[in-house]
Amino acid sequence: MANNRAISKAAFFKQIGYEPHPGQVEFHRSDARFRVAVCGRRYGKSHMAGKDLEPKLFLPNKMFWIVGPVYSLAEKEFRVIWQDLIINRKLGQDKTIKRAYSPKQGNMWIEFPWGTKLECKSADHSENLVGEGLDHVIMSEAAKHQLDTWERFIRPALADRRGSADFVTTPEGFNWLYDLWMLGHDPSVPEYASWSFPSWNNPSVYPGGEGDPEIKLLRRTMTPESFAQEIGADFGSFVGKIYPEWDISKHVKEIKFNPLWPNYIAFDFGYTNPLAAIEFQISPDDRVYIWREHYKSFTRVEDHCEQLKAREQPFGYHLDLAFGDAADPEAAATISQKLVPCYAMPEAKVNWREGIDLVRSFMEREEKEDEFGGPIYFPAIFVDFSCINTIREFNNYKSSNPPNGRNAPEKSLAQDDHAMDALRYALVHIYKLGATYHLSDVMDLNLEATRSSGEQYGGYDVEGASGYFTKSGQEF
Repeated sequence: MANNRAISKAAFFKQIGYEPHPGQVEFHRSDARFRVAVCGRRYGKSHMAGKDLEPKLFLPNKMFWIVGPVYSLAEKEFRVIWQDLIINRKLGQDKTIKRAYSPKQGNMWIEFPWGTKLECKSADHSENLVGEGLDHVIMSEAAKHQLDTWERFIRPALADRRGSADFVTTPEGFNWLYDLWMLGHDPSVPEYASWSFPSWNNPSVYPGGEGDPEIKLLRRTMTPESFAQEIGADFGSFVGKIYPEWDISKHVKEIKFNPLWPNYIAFDFGYTNPLAAIEFQISPDDRVYIWREHYKSFTRVEDHCEQLKAREQPFGYHLDLAFGDAADPEAAATISQKLVPCYAMPEAKVNWREGIDLVRSFMEREEKEDEFGGPIYFPAIFVDFSCINTIREFNNYKSSNPPNGRNAPEKSLAQDDHAMDALRYALVHIYKLGATYHLSDVMDLNLEATRSSGEQYGGYDVEGASGYFTKSGQEF
């Protein structure tokens, strides 16, 4: 008989002879309410989710669902539970345990005499997803589900009982599930946990790990995009990706403002399209920390400046310099007058490819050698969880498709690139053009010629320049 005490997972797994591999152990140990496990093929995700639910089935008066995008896909986790409990543990001999196992007829469920029931459901029959209070749900092949299924039907049904959910799936690009997966990496949302488990982390299928001969063969014979998604459990693999090194698990983390480091803001000007203002700091070892963003359409530059100044600021806040697009000198001049001196040199956007290569150099930086003398790479650019638009653009930034029979143009696809342009302008200004000092200091050699011609650089009048801004890596 079941009781109100939770059964120890470790003890239960030992009793049924289940020995999870290390990645599965990490999942089983998590007590997060919502767990998102993005897995490569043959990782053992259905096995893992089904086994994890089994001890809960011995609690009284509970309602559990396995929801598939179509009914047949809910069968994978149900099969694991049926085999363990009904067959191996011989609960099928107990006539008080009612049950059915017919995927073709849409009839898979187990009802225990202590009032607990497990049912399989199909998202393509949404009328069957209404009216139940749920204690736990497995969203089988979660990436194939629609957001509507989760938000309209499943999530509200979990509210009354404070139910939980597991999302086990192979990724299918940056769809709705990606947003949930990102919550699992945000320390401010402890209710969520998330992982990326590549196929080669399953030692029973690939004992050689990433170097297993079968993994090597798959990598050699599949397209890079398919291998990354289906085997590597990579959300963001697609043809034409400009920053293939971008990895959310490495490059996105919580970032706190450091008053001892220089603080810059980078602009991509827009009105109908969003104006992107990306605020970042550079550490003494030349790592870039993007800690805040401003992203808004249909607003004048003057009003953007007022909104930026009105934000709540961290302790020791200072803003040292701005960078912008030379194609809009009037906007750069307004930034200089209303907010902070703004560089907007035409040279910063002459060579698009050079700027891309510069940003990519921060994605992976060789800093150490392994025991065999091979390189070890570490990221040198990071984005705070709050910068959702910057993260989205890094995820989706891609090149234009080539015309038939011609080379691809050296530029990005003209969409969702505002934060990317702003960051590129800024890093080129800083690392290629040396724009880390106040304008009057970097222009001493040409000061007289500039004064006589009345020219302005980036809308900032050199004649009236004053003050000093530190180079990257120096305290001030």
